[in-house]
Amino acid sequence: MHEFLEDERHVYLNRLARELDQHVAALVAPEKIYDWLKLRIEKIAPADNSGAIMNWRESFELYDAEIARRIALSQLPENERKQFDWPWSSWNSLIDPIEAGILVLLAGPDGSGKTTYAEGIAEYWARRGQHVVFVHFELSKLIMLDRRAARHTAISRRQLKLAGELTTKDLLNLEQHKSRLLNWPGEITYLHTPGKSFELVIRELVALQAAGRCDVAIFDYLEKAAPSAAQLKAFGSNFYQREANDVELVKTFSEQHGVPALMLSQFNKSGKQSSFEDLNRGDIRGAGEKTEKANVVILLQPDKMDNRIINVKLDKNTLGPKGTFSQLLDGPNFQIGDTVKQQL
Repeated sequence: MHEFLEDERHVYLNRLARELDQHVAALVAPEKIYDWLKLRIEKIAPADNSGAIMNWRESFELYDAEIARRIALSQLPENERKQFDWPWSSWNSLIDPIEAGILVLLAGPDGSGKTTYAEGIAEYWARRGQHVVFVHFELSKLIMLDRRAARHTAISRRQLKLAGELTTKDLLNLEQHKSRLLNWPGEITYLHTPGKSFELVIRELVALQAAGRCDVAIFDYLEKAAPSAAQLKAFGSNFYQREANDVELVKTFSEQHGVPALMLSQFNKSGKQSSFEDLNRGDIRGAGEKTEKANVVILLQPDKMDNRIINVKLDKNTLGPKGTFSQLLDGPNFQIGDTVKQQL
């Protein structure tokens, strides 16, 4: 990077301002102006003093402070802790609570309940006082709300769509569950993002985090994001590289802003046909660079004999052991449980 003197920096900025005026006058698309300006601003970016270097003595001081923080955290009421464990004992037995800079990748074929898993995790965190942002690229806002209502009332989504057939008891049920969910100490912000790039989504998440509304982010799902102008220029039609870049954007956001992230992804063709025993993270679409950046990779596959059973494989876990287990999917009610009792 060219090192500018102070006078040179002002001259450069003046020239940049004139060129920006010309771009605006020529009606250049805002996203193209952003990409153009970003490249030029980086030339005069200040030196990175973000504390990347940690000396030997500082490492012990930092760790002492972290142990003290964890002790203080354990003494707080549950709804005041910033701790992101999981709704199911099967998960908690293998996977540690996620924290800033940790990316969990949850993958499976169509019909394996990926979104249902994500919804259950989001609501579990909200019940425990967290501010969750659920980024959904595919399902509409109303579909998400129908699924939530069905999950908490056991009224089928088909019946909810035919609202004229709802009984007085159904309407009372909806009101009772609305009141209960609104009393949760946390909340979920639904960010509907069809046609948006991850770059634009991250900007919105930064604003939400600054406003105290984003403790953790869930992305449903990776392959549905649109490419940014910068990605098209850098990677062209190679969507695998674009998706790997999206994962890097999420990982960077997580580390810089202290926001853990859960991302959903699709299987490739061989993954959809693979047996559970042979299933591995290579069965995720464009797996290489995506799974290298993820700290935890969880694979889902409906059982061949009973699609209400979801076989789960923890294929990568940089924080602990790997393992396999099975869970129950209640598709009509959009619920996941380790047992039938847990689903109710």
